[in-house]
Amino acid sequence: MQTKAFRLPKTRFSLRLFFFFFLLIGAGLYLLMNALLGELKPGFRQATEDTLVDSANLLAELAAPELLDNRLANGLFKQALNRYQERELNATIWSITKTTTQLRLYITDAQGIVKFHTDPSQIGEDYSTWNDVYKTLRGEYGARSTILNPKDLTSTEMYVAAPILSEGDIIGALTLIKPNLSLQPFLDSSQNRMKQFGIWLILITLALGLTLSYWLSRSIRKLSRYAQEVSQGSSNAKLPELNDLELHQLAQAMAKMKSQLEGKDYVENYIHSLTHEMKSPVAAIKSAAELLETGLPATDQQHFIKLVHQESLRMERLISELLSLAALENQQSLNNIEKVNLKTIVESLKNALQMRLDDKSLALTIQGEVSINGDHFLLKQAIENLIQNAIDFSPAHAEISVAMRTSTAGVSISVTDQGSGIPEYAINKVFDRFYSLPRLDTGKKSSGLGLSFVQQICHLHQASCVLNPLPQGTEAIIHFPAKK
Repeated sequence: MQTKAFRLPKTRFSLRLFFFFFLLIGAGLYLLMNALLGELKPGFRQATEDTLVDSANLLAELAAPELLDNRLANGLFKQALNRYQERELNATIWSITKTTTQLRLYITDAQGIVKFHTDPSQIGEDYSTWNDVYKTLRGEYGARSTILNPKDLTSTEMYVAAPILSEGDIIGALTLIKPNLSLQPFLDSSQNRMKQFGIWLILITLALGLTLSYWLSRSIRKLSRYAQEVSQGSSNAKLPELNDLELHQLAQAMAKMKSQLEGKDYVENYIHSLTHEMKSPVAAIKSAAELLETGLPATDQQHFIKLVHQESLRMERLISELLSLAALENQQSLNNIEKVNLKTIVESLKNALQMRLDDKSLALTIQGEVSINGDHFLLKQAIENLIQNAIDFSPAHAEISVAMRTSTAGVSISVTDQGSGIPEYAINKVFDRFYSLPRLDTGKKSSGLGLSFVQQICHLHQASCVLNPLPQGTEAIIHFPAKK
């Protein structure tokens, strides 16, 4: 029985990058915070012990004369200690307020017998075996830590001793007692601050991780969108600007592949379209030629010679228009950009097409005036195509209206006729190459390239063209969006 290999689920690159970044930084922060919190308690105790060493040595100097004269029980040292214990403290240390004294002490002689104690019941006891007294009386540093309640780890006390000297000889030891519980509020406060700092650090790390993963995956997202547009056959797919050298090289390779594939498809598509459209005129010329060979009467010969001439012109016009459209479709951008007055173009076209208008007794009205930046020659061809269509599909004595408007959304020019309109089945096909509808007066069709030509000109101008059926007629609109 074969077992399937385990595979991780597909996820976004940015999500994986963020996850591993956060995992790496999070693990580092966790270890760092653990180490800091672990060192916090010993650090507090070491700082406290250092202070106790200084204080014990100072008090040992003050107690030395009275220990030597055996006046500790009622001397100045005890009086000063009593006044110290009666003091009302009001000290705010960080966020902790200290109101009571917690320092205790005892003094032993050279044999380790207690001569003075903040707890009078301990006077006369033998402390000579306790580590703080034992080591101090031998000239070493004496200190110990004792737990009062084995069930309560916070009940430990710190004992730090200092030698009492007289003319260089050790005559006793003074030990300061500090409950570790007195350090707990400061320790808790510091731990809370550290934890808050850790939370903020994690949040900042999250934000930085998201920013970093978004920034690093931005180029990949651009390249992915470009690849999707190419795979969907979009001719408007634009090669993204990438700063990463490897991704830039990959994008260049994809663009080259896209260009090669488009070139192949483009040629195949045009050859197929051209051969399809050439069948009709070629068949008509062939049939006419065969009939002319049979020796027809002069009148019939003239008819078929005229037919051959018409179909030849049709083929010539078809090839010419197809070549123009092909050149336009391969054009990536406008070559000659200038400020163009659309009303001037419409007026010149009206004069040029006046004979066609007069033949059908059509009136062409012009409303508004707008100017845009574009290619004058191409814009004139686009508008001429729309007006020519309007003439072809208008009944006699009708009106064609050309209106130009400006709004916050941009500039538009519309050509409206009063013809029979576009059949519902043809609405989604009118911009297809070689698609044409029969004219009202002759029933003949055009090359079907005019609206494709208009659409390509609009694309180069970043504009759009739509045909809207009306109750009577059709409205063709070219819209140039406002520049952002």
